[in-house]
Amino acid sequence: MRTLPFLISALCSSQVYAQQAIDEVVVSAQKRTERIQDVPMAISAISGQALESRKIEGAADLQGAVPNLNVVAAPVSGLISATSIRGIGTGQPSIWMDPAIGMYVDGIFVGKNQGALFDLLDLERVEVLKGPQGTLFGRNTLGGAINFVTRQPSGQLSGNVGMEIGNYGRSVQKISIDTPKINDTLSLTFAARKEKQDGWLANPNHSIGWGNRDRESYKVNAKFDVSKDTKLFYSYDSSDINETTTPMSLTSKTGYCSYLSAAAATGIGCFPSFFNPGLGLVMGPSVQSGVPTSTSSTFAPIQGLKVTGHSWSAETAIDPSNQIKYMGSYRNMKYNDQGDYDGTSVNVFSGIRATNYTTQSHELQLVGSQSGVNYVGGLYFFKDNGSTIQDQIGGFFSFSPAAIRHRQTNFGLGTQAQAVYGQADFPVAKDTVLTTGLRYTTEEKSGSIWRSTTVAYPMAAPVWQAGMAPGDVNEKAKFNDLTPTVALSHKLNPNQMVFGRIAKGFKSGGFPLEAPTLAEAKKPFSPEKSTSYEVGVKGADASTSYAVTAFLTKLQNQQVSYLPVGGTSPTVTNAGESTYKGIEFEGAMKVTKDTKVQLGYGYLEAQFDKYMSTGISGLQVDAASNLVVGYAPKHTFNLNVESRLANTDLGRLKGMVEYRYTASHYNYPANKSMTAANAIAGNFAPDSLMPSLATINARLTLDQIAIGGPGQMDVSLWVKNLADKQVKQNMMDIGGYYQVAYWSAPRTVGLSVNYKW
Repeated sequence: MRTLPFLISALCSSQVYAQQAIDEVVVSAQKRTERIQDVPMAISAISGQALESRKIEGAADLQGAVPNLNVVAAPVSGLISATSIRGIGTGQPSIWMDPAIGMYVDGIFVGKNQGALFDLLDLERVEVLKGPQGTLFGRNTLGGAINFVTRQPSGQLSGNVGMEIGNYGRSVQKISIDTPKINDTLSLTFAARKEKQDGWLANPNHSIGWGNRDRESYKVNAKFDVSKDTKLFYSYDSSDINETTTPMSLTSKTGYCSYLSAAAATGIGCFPSFFNPGLGLVMGPSVQSGVPTSTSSTFAPIQGLKVTGHSWSAETAIDPSNQIKYMGSYRNMKYNDQGDYDGTSVNVFSGIRATNYTTQSHELQLVGSQSGVNYVGGLYFFKDNGSTIQDQIGGFFSFSPAAIRHRQTNFGLGTQAQAVYGQADFPVAKDTVLTTGLRYTTEEKSGSIWRSTTVAYPMAAPVWQAGMAPGDVNEKAKFNDLTPTVALSHKLNPNQMVFGRIAKGFKSGGFPLEAPTLAEAKKPFSPEKSTSYEVGVKGADASTSYAVTAFLTKLQNQQVSYLPVGGTSPTVTNAGESTYKGIEFEGAMKVTKDTKVQLGYGYLEAQFDKYMSTGISGLQVDAASNLVVGYAPKHTFNLNVESRLANTDLGRLKGMVEYRYTASHYNYPANKSMTAANAIAGNFAPDSLMPSLATINARLTLDQIAIGGPGQMDVSLWVKNLADKQVKQNMMDIGGYYQVAYWSAPRTVGLSVNYKW
């Protein structure tokens, strides 16, 4: 990293190296369109041609592309997000837990981690808002928000038809067409995409390998120009995914309980002496170290997602300085997976999960300015309801491969949330602006549970546990919070600004509906809260742009999800407090007329300050000093070089090379020592350490190829993960008995052809 000070100095200098301007980046982080260098907060944005050249089509493609952003798939499914910003996030896959990072599509909240890693059509811009966004975006933006902005209709006849082929049988077809404006009022965009790719890890028990892709998506955008000052918008999107789960393998036939004495293990309810002679013995031959060569499964490991979304909005100008905007949405997600949780041909532990989840939202905004004061205010309503039916099957429940057991742990939930908010920019001196904002949110959460007893497999009909038949358990809890923001910014010149910001955020409370006992499942956990302090400087000129931010974030009432000893279903507790601090740098430079360099670096330190839990001794302990923090890599780095290489008689030749690096990190809060006085039942840190991942992506494009007709063609040869580096990207220690790992993808190469007009 010795070159970092030089690059910062070069990018921040006023010397002009280039003969061509860097593209101006605009964002909507404050509910209005602004230049990114005018917004007093840390924001990363990727837009335009950069999305295509870097093959960014959804949240999963952002891993390593933005400082202090960590996007990985949760264990089991490649469609469930475990996203963190500045170390704050949650990997809990169930829908009873809300995300800590809010994901939005055109300003509409996606809702849950489950099903969040889908691709998007006609993506125009991605905005990563760092730090709490509780004032303008509300609940569940504890660590930040990611807003995906799709392209609106142009009103002119245009389009793009493309295809792609690659290794592992990759095949993609896509089309996007804009219609001419109809009757000077209606503009339409139609888009569709279909993708198939074979799995890269063989499964001897099934014909389809692990990690294949089979996706279809459709989108319709409509824009109605009712008058000069009034516009209506409507959007419909649909995604249909049916593929196999993230490639995995059995890495150890023992878990964290094996690090304890027999007495200590028995004391916390773990019995490896019973597990190992039976299941442990048959699992032994399937243990693999390193990247697996093939993995067997009992059932076909599948993941499926069907999402349909409708959003509509209306905006009208009251006068030249004020606008009213309404936004509404309805989304339905049907998610299913069939997971093998042991990586063997023996049914040690498998799960089948089916979720039906629906959201609707309404938001009314007033955006305007008066006497130099910019302001936004709004009312917000959100409602969701969902249910998950899940079967758990395996010898895990009997410790014997000859006695397969079956049970169901089902639950339903609902939310009704309302909020009122406002934020304003007040000029307090020449070139100095004070930004203040406040949001009040109130919400009601509901939870229901119905569970069967454990019986022989297959289960002819569920036999409900006492007190947990359908309709027996319906709990409700209410939460509310105030989330203010204050920022002070000063313009050094029209294109350079220094700022300081203090912001609060919170993540919803709820019910841990999969907790081992009914009493635990009915007890609500409290909202998690954050307070963030950051200072920064940002600016841009014709040839450079840069942003440097230092931050400190405190969490209170921290929600920690964990798998109980010997358990197969997670629960959550408000464990305590933690601190996250670091620095981020992003810059871009036109080093020549034809070459642009972009650089990003994030440094992060994270620690628990308080973590009250039951220790291995059986006593209540503060485990903070003995725990590592999950999903908080210390270093993230990316470097991107794009250049126009040559103008030929056939077309223009361009190249792009990108390097992404995410340092090693832990995927769960885990014990540094299993024998410390304040050790708790849970993962051992060395087992939970995910290796660093460095990937090189490249693209060579020949565009502006004239082949007749109204448009032009471009042809690209691309590669992702050029060095073919694969690492463990997630893991699970199943109840303290054995461990499985989930693996990153190998090198993929392809050829893309597009015709644009």
